[in-house]
Amino acid sequence: MLNPQQLTADLFKLTAGRPICLAYSGGIDSHVLLHVLATVPSASAVRAIHINHGIHPDASNWANHCQYIAESLGIDFSIIEVTLEQVSEIGVEAAARRARYRALNQALSANEVLVTAQHQNDQAETFLLQLLRGAGPKGLSAMPEVGELEGMRVIRPLLTVTQQSIIAYAQHHKLRWIDDPSNQNTHFNRNYIRHRVWPILDERWPMATQLISRSASHCNEAVSLMADLAAIDEKTCSINNQRLSINALKKLSEERQRNLLRFCIEKQKLTLPSTLVLQRIIDEVIGAAEDAEPFVTWQGAEVRRYRDELYIQAPNPNLREMHSQTITDTQTKRLNASSQLIWTSTYGKGLSDAVISAGLSLRFREGGERIRIDGHSHHKSLKHLFQEWAVPPWQRDHIPLLFAGDELVAVVGYAYADGYAVDNGGTGWIAQLFTDS
Repeated sequence: MLNPQQLTADLFKLTAGRPICLAYSGGIDSHVLLHVLATVPSASAVRAIHINHGIHPDASNWANHCQYIAESLGIDFSIIEVTLEQVSEIGVEAAARRARYRALNQALSANEVLVTAQHQNDQAETFLLQLLRGAGPKGLSAMPEVGELEGMRVIRPLLTVTQQSIIAYAQHHKLRWIDDPSNQNTHFNRNYIRHRVWPILDERWPMATQLISRSASHCNEAVSLMADLAAIDEKTCSINNQRLSINALKKLSEERQRNLLRFCIEKQKLTLPSTLVLQRIIDEVIGAAEDAEPFVTWQGAEVRRYRDELYIQAPNPNLREMHSQTITDTQTKRLNASSQLIWTSTYGKGLSDAVISAGLSLRFREGGERIRIDGHSHHKSLKHLFQEWAVPPWQRDHIPLLFAGDELVAVVGYAYADGYAVDNGGTGWIAQLFTDS
């Protein structure tokens, strides 16, 4: 049974007094949760947001219904209309979900907690969907009661509550909710499981919902232990908290290699690769010769090797597409959508104001460049310097270079030339390339 007092007491412990924003669709689940939050004394401020996806002809009427219900319960309410993108590539469900959570993320205040109304049956359905996708423990752990999603703190207080209990509560309080007809469309996988598969399972195993949800909890515990193990392995294999040592990785079993790779990829908020791609990283990159330059790429991410180091990263922005630029001051300069040239003032180091104000040309490596670094007596080729600095080959052509006429005076982020440096007692400027996270 749904115990409103216990549910809200548990919820307010989890929120620790932070304000609550309920994702309110108008369906029975979120309506019941809204009613509970509105009628039980609250230790937190509560508001509700309805996302209008604009998919169904009655979408505007549903939004108006939600506004009426929320206002009648005394709950602060707002409507956000969204536009679905990439529907042909990822499907309506995924596009709607992406648009919904992006809008919620933008609407939430810094200290606010998002509360959603998924229940125990939803949890069991998610487990089955992930199982049929060949998911591992993380996918099978389904939805956590408390977690992070798209940068938001998300709490799902109904995960231990059955759908039958929610329906009983709604009927007892004579609630009026929205029945979205798309929920009956078995073309969608979740609806197929709900309407075609689940009745058969429930007939044979009446406790299937609770038992599958329990399995999801076990998987969640296993994922936590795997993360703890990966954190231990990361300390052993990490180089400056940015790269992984190939030699250290090779001392781990392949199972632990895969676990650590997934951990590091998620840590950088990159898309997790498929099992096949993950194995390619082990075989083609970790297993490659030290002088090789292999790489494996997938959506929004890549893994490369240089010497004994494994690089996990988003693809480098292609700065070379930009034209040569003239720089005459130390103001931050936007190079492209994700990169900026930033100047830092330093005492007795860096380029002088006079050199910068006379005009510098920002270009990129063409081959044959040479520079005499401040404090050195001889010129060196840029190629040899990049080797000395252990700059990976794929990064070299994208490092901005500053020229005074035809003279290379600074390699941004690495060095500046003697003869153009500030006097020992003066304030100089050092250029750095900053990439937006």
